[in-house]
Amino acid sequence: MDSDTERLYDSSLENENEEQIIVNNDAVSIATNSDGARSFPESSISIKRNKLFILEPAVFLVFLAFNLSGAVFQNILLYQTCVYVYKYNISDCQPLLGVQRESAEVQHIETQIQPYVVRILMAISLLESIIPAIVSLFIGPWSDKYGRRPILLTTFSVPSVMSGGTCALITGIYCYISDVAKAKSRALRMVLNEASLCAGMMIGNVLTGYIYEATNAFTVFSISSTLLFLALLYVYAFVVESLKPEQIMTAGNSKIREFFRLDLVKDLVQTCTKRRPNYDRIIIWLTMMALTLALFVMAGDDNVSYLFVRNQFQWTLKDYTVFNATRIIVQIMGSIIGMYFLRKASFTELENGFSLYFNFYFSFYVKMFQFSIVGMTLISLASCVFESTVRATAIYWWELYLGLTLGLMRGVMGPMSRAILSHVAPATEVGKIYALTTSLESLSPLISSPLYTIVYNATLSFYPGAFNFLSAGLYLLCYTFIAIIYGIQKSMGENATYQAIGR
Repeated sequence: MDSDTERLYDSSLENENEEQIIVNNDAVSIATNSDGARSFPESSISIKRNKLFILEPAVFLVFLAFNLSGAVFQNILLYQTCVYVYKYNISDCQPLLGVQRESAEVQHIETQIQPYVVRILMAISLLESIIPAIVSLFIGPWSDKYGRRPILLTTFSVPSVMSGGTCALITGIYCYISDVAKAKSRALRMVLNEASLCAGMMIGNVLTGYIYEATNAFTVFSISSTLLFLALLYVYAFVVESLKPEQIMTAGNSKIREFFRLDLVKDLVQTCTKRRPNYDRIIIWLTMMALTLALFVMAGDDNVSYLFVRNQFQWTLKDYTVFNATRIIVQIMGSIIGMYFLRKASFTELENGFSLYFNFYFSFYVKMFQFSIVGMTLISLASCVFESTVRATAIYWWELYLGLTLGLMRGVMGPMSRAILSHVAPATEVGKIYALTTSLESLSPLISSPLYTIVYNATLSFYPGAFNFLSAGLYLLCYTFIAIIYGIQKSMGENATYQAIGR
């Protein structure tokens, strides 16, 4: 069967005479007669209006929680290492909590203890990578058979090490969006999800410094836990299953036992490696490698960035969180600019994707350029290369903010890349491809964390920002992968699938 006809929401479903409402895990159809009158089955009378296909509020809460506690945790590690490992006086170590600026003496102490803290962070990163990488292999195939909602509930409730981590959460979210969004609005919905994610990160980064300074670490972690619980309640109460009832299999055994069947992994590998028409398999693998490498850079960079700015620019926690918040605001603005002014989007796409969120932006929409999905991915990766290069050569703190402007479009890389996958692969295989991508992304910190730790520790005394050159080089490699896809798309423009990613 042609991949274009295997979509859950194909073009025939976009006809105005056909509609579908999915509520309470049941598909309720609206029949349209030839005279335009519509008849509802009796079962539709009990539709619960509180069931939604909107995950963005839960995504916002989760990443708000993560970013409230992330930087505080690193400060506590620095302080505890200073007091209990290196046996310095509590008064000498107090500035390492990040509330007040450091003296020259404290900076010298921090230079001594940072390598030890970096190794702890590396160990945590490895722990959060190994089990999630294994779990992620099973998530996609299992959710294709038994539904997306159980995966979402699990990743929102179970500790990240056991449930597949943040990557598994993102995979479940993108699988869900691929199910419920029509083909022409799918990329926009993915960008909207990314904007919710970034908004949570931004507000978390802004608030954490102020809350931590006014209270203590216990209060910050308590608030973070409460937000995670609210996110779980939202998913449980409001988010419905995205697959149709006839698409969900009935497990003969326990669904938990079915989760760990090795034939699911075998099926996943076969799906991702099988021969496909034209250059589809090459496009899928190049996109997966670009996504994996991009997360490889992010994981390694996150391990050492905070320590880098503390050492290079003597930043406090508040300085760092304000910078991160600014970075995220710039990314959100870049995403909006990209989808409104650079992306070839129609008003129909905007209505499908933004009507619930950004109606007030419609009057400002001007279609100035018409970059394709692949073109937008190239622009975002070029932004990543420029930003990393500026950070690597920064001598003054304001140069980091200059780099933010060059990285304006970096936020659309993930959504656009996953949109490529969702267009090239049939809907019945998207979950498996996302799962393997997630597993590769989860494994990437196993290499990136030690690599960035070694580079940072080796250059700490004479060039703390050298690791940013490594980031720029890897982003350039990602750019090369997507450039190859761009060339394939241009040479095969007559194919319907390639037209989808080229417009």
